[in-house]
Amino acid sequence: MATRLASDLAISVAVVEAGGFYEIDNGNKSVVPGYANYYTGSDPANYQPLIDWGFITVAQTVRFSRAPIMKTFQVLECVGLILGCVEQGAGNRRVHYARGKTLGGSSARNYMIYHRPTKGSLQKWADEVGDQSYTWDNFLPFYEKSCNYTPFNPTLYNSTILSQPPGVFDPAGGPLHVSFSNYADAFGTWAQKGFTTVGMQVLNSLNAGVLNGSAYSTLSIDPRNGYRSSSESSFLQAGLQNGTAPTIYKNSLARKVLFNGTTATGVLVTTAGPYGIPPLNYTLTARKEVIVSAGAFQSPQLLMVSGIGPQATLQQHGIQVLIDLAGVGQNMWDHVLFGANRRVNVITASASLNSPIVAAKLAAQFEANGSGALSAFGAGYYGWEDLPQPYRSNLSSAAIAALATFPSDWPELEWLPISAYLGYQTNRQTEDPRDGYNYATINPGLISPLSRGNVTISSADMADPPILNPNWLSDPTDQELAIQSFRRSREIWSVLAQYNVTVGTAEYLPGLNVTSDADILAYIQASLMTIYHAAATCKMGNSTDSMAVIDSQARVYGTQNLRVVDASAFPFLPPGHPQSTVYALAEKIAADILGASVPPPGYSMAGYAQDVAEQQTHLQTLTNSSTQISAQEKSSVAPTISSPTLFVALVALYAIWSTWLTYLM
Repeated sequence: MATRLASDLAISVAVVEAGGFYEIDNGNKSVVPGYANYYTGSDPANYQPLIDWGFITVAQTVRFSRAPIMKTFQVLECVGLILGCVEQGAGNRRVHYARGKTLGGSSARNYMIYHRPTKGSLQKWADEVGDQSYTWDNFLPFYEKSCNYTPFNPTLYNSTILSQPPGVFDPAGGPLHVSFSNYADAFGTWAQKGFTTVGMQVLNSLNAGVLNGSAYSTLSIDPRNGYRSSSESSFLQAGLQNGTAPTIYKNSLARKVLFNGTTATGVLVTTAGPYGIPPLNYTLTARKEVIVSAGAFQSPQLLMVSGIGPQATLQQHGIQVLIDLAGVGQNMWDHVLFGANRRVNVITASASLNSPIVAAKLAAQFEANGSGALSAFGAGYYGWEDLPQPYRSNLSSAAIAALATFPSDWPELEWLPISAYLGYQTNRQTEDPRDGYNYATINPGLISPLSRGNVTISSADMADPPILNPNWLSDPTDQELAIQSFRRSREIWSVLAQYNVTVGTAEYLPGLNVTSDADILAYIQASLMTIYHAAATCKMGNSTDSMAVIDSQARVYGTQNLRVVDASAFPFLPPGHPQSTVYALAEKIAADILGASVPPPGYSMAGYAQDVAEQQTHLQTLTNSSTQISAQEKSSVAPTISSPTLFVALVALYAIWSTWLTYLM
């Protein structure tokens, strides 16, 4: 979004980014698709501080299960305990939730799956926010605008139809590369066979507003070299090359949005100093707008520390209440996955974990021409469906009624075959048994979740992490659907066993002796993991929605010149993977802003140039003179982890705080 705004040369744009360039800070482990699962495990220690925030959820502990008295009166949890009507949401675990702290945000960390949501889900979006510009037909041009599509390589996918319908990609699209990987995974081929055998129709495309069925997914990968395509490597690099990039303040933390009354006027920023030198505090002023794009966790956090959020929360932390908005940090949607692990007769990621020689050969192949197993992550083939019979008959009437509230084309389940051992998902580099066998997992993902989480603040300081409570499996419908989808996954595995894809019929984890609903649920709770799709914590909605934070143009209610544009701004989490929708929303709001962006009366380009010079002089003075920072300010700022480079520039019309969280997977 920042690059789109900066393309108007009459606008000056600043981006404040807490991280640096992931290509430098994490190298191949961020650039090479096959290494995407590094530092994404649930173990709180499994993170890389140069490119990840290291966020950890609160313990996912006892939650309500369905009981009439609890549904009717919402009694206290302690009463539920007395009644024996509680279940563990996710095994009482505190889970590392990977988030990108780097230019490109989580588009530099995700699993690169790119597809569009369903037509019905976007109609629901338009209806909920009272703005028909969000329907499929009206929103589609912004999906098309962000990306350029390269067709598949027929020598790799010679037995698969991957043609994209006319009109879903624009030949004149944007800099984000969307294509298919330069490797057709063997387990993905068998997953296609398994899915079609159990009744999922084959789709040509996942970008035409229909998901029910199965298909190879397009990916945010540059097919020319096999590299990840992120918002940084596409939009920002394109802007740098053509001279229209925003000014970047890397290794810098936005501490607070500043206001004159209820009008946003700028951002208080801290940039890390070199080793032994204190950090630098300064203010970036915005002539026109401040746009918060810090993701589902830190966008609400930044609003709250700036005085916008639930009144009681702000007062608890001594924050002056500017706007009492109850919905800030609430309404968190997320998707989770889990699955059974089996030994298979095809080559998977286990091969390189078992053999350094295999790992070296794969690295050499990728380095030579961007191909081979490292040019892909996972099986690449995915399925979507509503839970079918006979499993559906095991759902309660309440669960069936709850699922019926979603649009008819909104799938209840996504099927994610992974050509790797996932186990309990604590550390995806160390969990493989490494016993000489190849392992794979077939994972159901819950994409019609009823559970809702929340984000709040631990202090009035952005340097302190927010408190994250996803509340996974807290709703009984999610628990029921999880159990039955796990049973469905065993049916798919049994089909693959008939094709001799598996080594025998044994289930390595959890084991075929896990059969009761209670035992299956216990395994799911102990092993489930987020798909990293947290969204809707600064919910878009109309003015009558008491939990809405922003309007349909992403403007924060009760303020002027302040917007939120990222996945936190969604009214809900659409089905599937949200990467494409984050880009589309950014394109849409950028177009709204640029369409309304005209200089004030009497404001000339000569005046603009003078403002530029004044801002440059002011910020250079801040850089060179430590007297600009009080001792109290210095002592209150926690240094960041990374070594810094301070980019000194101006903000004439827009100040933007962005970590470009484009969401994992």
